[in-house]
Amino acid sequence: MTEIPDNHVIVKFGKGISPDVQGKGLLAFERILRDLTDHKLWIEVFKEARGDDSKLRMMMTPEERAKL
Repeated sequence: MTEIPDNHVIVKFGKGISPDVQGKGLLAFERILRDLTDHKLWIEVFKEARGDDSKLRMMMTPEERAKL
């Protein structure tokens, strides 16, 4: 398994979970983890990469991710 950067989390979703729910869930999980560390760690949560999806997410700014 490939190492991921410190403070990153990778999540894998089942087919029955809509993209809208996935995006909102990823952002909510980030907020929860940051709150749990009293915002001492900038934790980022990503969806497991599949095809071009990873390229699009990597190119997003934090502001664009916040709009999901």
